[in-house]
Amino acid sequence: MYIVGITGGSASGKSAFAGALEKVLAARDPALRVRTIPTDQHWKDRSGSPRFVSPSSGEAHFNFNHPDALNEDSVLAALKAAPADIVLLEGLMVLHLPALRNRLDLRLFIELDADERALRRLLRDMQGGRDMTDPQKIAAYYRESARVGHALYIEPSRVHADLILRGDSNFARTADLVSTVILDRYRAPKSG
Repeated sequence: MYIVGITGGSASGKSAFAGALEKVLAARDPALRVRTIPTDQHWKDRSGSPRFVSPSSGEAHFNFNHPDALNEDSVLAALKAAPADIVLLEGLMVLHLPALRNRLDLRLFIELDADERALRRLLRDMQGGRDMTDPQKIAAYYRESARVGHALYIEPSRVHADLILRGDSNFARTADLVSTVILDRYRAPKSG
């Protein structure tokens, strides 16, 4: 199994790039079993830690932007059980957490300017599907949690990346280039 890690800030384009990459890999070799594992499906129980108290509202919130929010054991079990030749592991802490980072064959970081990420996140969350749709609450959570977590954990993890990609690039084109690297490495004879 060849494992590709895809990380970057909130709303940088991680999921969109993983989707584009999975599509290109499947088209280039239909016999390949490619699977994307989003770490967002492996949060710890939201009633527990880590939590933070919002300075603007005084409310306590689960802190999705802290490494302790992710259930590493659950992610590792999903990797182990994945019936795939190539796995795309996508999420905020993929390069920050050594237990995940050390399992990766290729490490990708999606970078995007903070103001663009904030706008994308606001528009995405206002459409529903997340915990809140109120623009004031979305903006406060971004300022008080996502931006802080990005500075503490996600941005520093870029030093572990093999490739740094732009989150506002043409993902079809970029995924095609990255798929060449993945397929060359996946098909290379194993030494030892």
